[in-house]
Amino acid sequence: MELEDIDLAAYVFPERCVVQKRFNDLDGLRHVNNGVQQSYFDIGRANYLKRIYGEKFYCADRVLLVASYKTDFIFQIRLEDEIEICTSVYKIGNKSLRMLQVLRGVADGRIYTKSDSVMVAVETSGGHSIPLPDEWRQKITDIEGRVL
Repeated sequence: MELEDIDLAAYVFPERCVVQKRFNDLDGLRHVNNGVQQSYFDIGRANYLKRIYGEKFYCADRVLLVASYKTDFIFQIRLEDEIEICTSVYKIGNKSLRMLQVLRGVADGRIYTKSDSVMVAVETSGGHSIPLPDEWRQKITDIEGRVL
């Protein structure tokens, strides 16, 4: 599946959490800063990765690291907008995966921001890329509810 084939309005994201905005997330016009929105995606990414790693989230000998990301800021997020972080893996390669995330209105499903990232499997002791472990592939399949 390619990103352009995904209908965001109908897409089911297996990992979702509501954002609690803080005063320092906002600029002088009460809009959430673009850099802060990327940190919201980090929260969603961490929640998803915890489901893969389990208890070894911060002490694993193999990890997934962000290699690249592209973020589209579609609408401004204001203080009064209730949004959720939605996260999904939509494609798996040999050593990497593609993760789709959106910041979406809780009440109306409006997509405010969209991010597409590439994450690479890395062995922490040597710092080099490795093939995605089979157990991660299986956990991702279980989380997503489909084979990628």
